[in-house]
Amino acid sequence: KIEAPLIKMTKAEIIKAGVALGLDYSLTWSCYKGEDKPCGQCDSCKLRLAAFEAAGLTDPVEYA
Repeated sequence: KIEAPLIKMTKAEIIKAGVALGLDYSLTWSCYKGEDKPCGQCDSCKLRLAAFEAAGLTDPVEYA
């Protein structure tokens, strides 16, 4: 049995669920560049920033 509880959720819904569970999003990022700080420009960073905006929240990560 495969379970994928997030599969039907939007990225904004996932962000909100993480916040409700107490997830510290300042400790996470998925930048494609792999540097010390996320770039804020690659597709992954742009999707994350858009998800936080759609959720009505500010991304706590410091971008390069």
